[in-house]
Amino acid sequence: MKLHFKLEFLLVCLTALAGIGCDHRAAVVTDTTAPPLHIVPIPASMDVTAGELRLAAATVEGRAAAPNAGSALDALLAGLNINTQDATATPIRLQLVDDPALGEEGYRLVIDDAIQLSARTDTGLLYAVQSLRQLLPARAQAEYRLPKVVINDVPAYYWRGISLDVARSFLSVEYLEKHIDRMALFKLNRLHLHLTDDQGWRIEIKRYPKLVEIGGGSAVKDGRAGYYTQEQLKHLVAYAQARGVTIVPEIDMPGHVQAALASYNELACDDVSNLATYSGVKVGFSVFCLEKPDVVYPFVRNVLEEVVAIFPSAEIHIGGDEIKHSLYADFVARTAKMVDEMGRTPVVWEEGSVADMKPNVLLQLWNDDYAIDAAVAKGHPLILSPCSYLYIDHGNYAGQPGADWCRKEGLPLKRLYGFDPAPFKSAVGIEAALWTEFVHTDAAVDDHLWPRLAAVGEIAWSPAGQRNYDGFVQRMGALRPQLDALGVHYYAEPDLGWADAKPAH
Repeated sequence: MKLHFKLEFLLVCLTALAGIGCDHRAAVVTDTTAPPLHIVPIPASMDVTAGELRLAAATVEGRAAAPNAGSALDALLAGLNINTQDATATPIRLQLVDDPALGEEGYRLVIDDAIQLSARTDTGLLYAVQSLRQLLPARAQAEYRLPKVVINDVPAYYWRGISLDVARSFLSVEYLEKHIDRMALFKLNRLHLHLTDDQGWRIEIKRYPKLVEIGGGSAVKDGRAGYYTQEQLKHLVAYAQARGVTIVPEIDMPGHVQAALASYNELACDDVSNLATYSGVKVGFSVFCLEKPDVVYPFVRNVLEEVVAIFPSAEIHIGGDEIKHSLYADFVARTAKMVDEMGRTPVVWEEGSVADMKPNVLLQLWNDDYAIDAAVAKGHPLILSPCSYLYIDHGNYAGQPGADWCRKEGLPLKRLYGFDPAPFKSAVGIEAALWTEFVHTDAAVDDHLWPRLAAVGEIAWSPAGQRNYDGFVQRMGALRPQLDALGVHYYAEPDLGWADAKPAH
């Protein structure tokens, strides 16, 4: 017997076992012994066959062709104490296949009497491993039960990200490594690091050492100061690449630059008297002196040259937000051209659309009400980050202390999950943002990111017709042990039914 399920009900109506009826659209499961299917993001298609695979030991084949996926699979099996030295054990096969339907990130996972993971790329196989990981328990057991299933899965968008503001309050390399591991579990693939702002400059630029000597020593009030050496960032890039994550650096210009002005006063206009470091939360007051092009543009070029030498990402973010200046559009155009000449694609916050740029320049849309149609008509692709849905520095619930400037009611999980990217036909991806004016500890960062970031992963990966909040709640609720195993200090979301959840607000 073979059953094909509508994907928003891939928990095979387990809630029926607790006395809750299945939606009329879902198939009824007759094999109640089948293990549950909890995968986030929800796959594009899944066919479940009656029965199960009992796994106690495994042999891995095809490691050499897919080093990143092979390493991830080895780590998964080792963490669950699954013996890989028994020649008679269950085969797990990693296989690269020439199947255009899978694209660069899609995969096929087949579980029957063996486990077969197929993809066109190492990255696709890495995502197959993450789905297998979610089907297995988070902690070691004597034996494992897996459903017999065929999964075919391809992402809806190629950009599935989170922007972390490390400029206002610093995050350590160790924390970012943990964060990358968590991103990988939910198939998120872009870590956008907001490296510079008024409150701090976090990236070592060897030609300008005072940027970190002075700018790296400041932070928002109650936040953490610090900076990353170039070697640390290169290590972090490699760590992320091995987990399918691309780090996209942002140097925010020509505004949000007080840390740079405090470090190199000549970047400010001669009549500017405020040249100290800054620990406040207000924005929009600092700007490079665009009337001094012979000073500003060599600095910008020199900084960007060192940035592109550290980060191999195809995209480099040049900021460009919240500035009113007669030379603003010229600055954005000239800086975007520099990035283009360096062989990379510029990313600019939406306001930069007023500049004369190549149509391949990506625009990141953060202001819900911004009139973006004219820019789209020029051909600019969009990264979607509308603040009233995806700025997760806002509270998990109304009244949670912190940012509320975009939406007073906070950004509950259900609202975030309800974001519909479909009207934005030129969108290439979705990215949440966590600003750190009021988020100053690792635990507070975790609380704001999780579980909401898993919902971002589902919106960006899964086809719109397959997404359903009730199904997400069931699947994500069941994956709580995975977050526990990763040491996440998540918000105990009431909608997910987590036992020690905070009262609803």
